[in-house]
Amino acid sequence: MKQSKQQVTSKVVPFTGEFYPEAPEPTPASNNIAAFLVMIAAALVSGLSLGAIATYQSADQVQLRQMKAQSQQLEQVKIQVCK
Repeated sequence: MKQSKQQVTSKVVPFTGEFYPEAPEPTPASNNIAAFLVMIAAALVSGLSLGAIATYQSADQVQLRQMKAQSQQLEQVKIQVCK
């Protein structure tokens, strides 16, 4: 397999005849929009996750989970007693 190399072009400086390689022109930064959208998406995801954690650990949710566990235990006791 042959690998092609980029040819370096030279520029002749007038009056001296010296050769200087031309520097390639920098490509325009088109990734700025993509990077910005990625940052916004990351901020949105982190905000949603922090909100979910705060909701899960709230006092009302903890109390609700405890009440559900107690209700399940009560149902098991009822089943055992009524047999």
